[in-house]
Order: sequence, then C-alpha cells, then structure tokens
Amino acid sequence: MKRAAFALVLALSACLISGCRSGTSALDVRYPESGAHRAMLASVAPRRIEVGAVTDRRMDTSRIGQRPKSGANIVTDRPVTDIVREALAVELGTNGHAVVSDGKNAVADRKDAVIDRKDAVVVTAVEEFWLDVVVGYSTTQYVGKVAIALAVADGRSGDTLVTRRYVGIKRRQADGDSETVWREVMNAALARTMHDLATDPDVVATLGRLPGTERPH
Repeated sequence: MKRAAFALVLALSACLISGCRSGTSALDVRYPESGAHRAMLASVAPRRIEVGAVTDRRMDTSRIGQRPKSGANIVTDRPVTDIVREALAVELGTNGHAVVSDGKNAVADRKDAVIDRKDAVVVTAVEEFWLDVVVGYSTTQYVGKVAIALAVADGRSGDTLVTRRYVGIKRRQADGDSETVWREVMNAALARTMHDLATDPDVVATLGRLPGTERPH
C-alpha cells in the first residue's frame, strides 16, 4: 500500500512539473531566425551586446491564456523569459551585432554567444504575454499580445542610456480551436515586438554613439 501511494505521489509530481494538467496545452512559441530580417538596427556598426536579465512582471506567470470552453490553461513549453531572451538574441544577431554573455545570463540555445567585453547591455522585463480566444458564431478570433519594457545600458559604466516599451499585437480569425493558430499568433506578436526594437531610432542612435569594441582577427 505504501509503495502504491509513493508511486502515485511521484506520478503526480512529474505531471505537475511537466505541465500535464488536464487539458493544458504547451506551445512551442519562438522567434525563428528565418523570420528575422535586417532593419534600421543594422545601420549601426557591429556592437558587442549582452542580453542581460529578463524578468517576468506579468500578473499571472502560470499561463498565457485559457481555452474558452473548457477553461483549461494554455502554457508555453519553456519559460516566457527564455523565449523573449532568445528572440532578442536572434534580432540582434540578424542585424549584425555579436551577442555576448557575462557567464551568468547565458542566452538560451545560442551556441555562438561568447563571454567577452561588451559595448552595451540590454535588460528586459516581460509585461504581457497573452493569447485571447474569442469564440464567435461561425469563427474564432485569436488575439496575441506581447509587451516588454527594455533598457539599454553602457557596457562599460553600466549607466542606463535609454528605456523603451514595445507592444506587438496579432489578430487572426480561424475556424475552430487550433493549437497551430495559437502558436502562429503568438509567434507573430513576438516578432512584431522585436521588429519595433530593430526599427526604433532612439535605440539605433544610442548604440551608434557608443564606442565599439575592436574584434580580434
């Protein structure tokens, strides 16, 4: 009896850790490099930029949405902070800048990140990362929203140089309840947020004024 009870506890613990609550859907939300394009940010001479701390300021950090019929949670298969950190690295890299790390804030899934001196540090807070699902008479409307607060600091002095806030929203109507559509909508909202960063004249001007670190040959 004790062995059976112990096995049940282990099974329940594993289920909770892996997000397998009844009806919960884990989405692989990401900003793929194939979807990133060079923008205004590429006009700045290459800088070594550290993708620093990404914090989660959302009111509800346990989910990104809810199924309208069953009420089951919609979650991501990775922490939202990791998703945003990786997206920042993709956008910076696509625009010709080197993503560096201080060894404490390693960029997830970026094998080309190096520990080195940096020209600038980007610190980010996730304020919203949410998917609304509104069921209509014949179609369902999906609204994905990603909002981040971002600060660019001098890599040498640590002084904050500019603070910005970006909001990406994607709306789409589709038939039925589709996890594929959920993922596509959130991917698009995340991509729009990153595009706003890459086309922000204040951030571009700030990075342009910083002295660059000469790369070794």
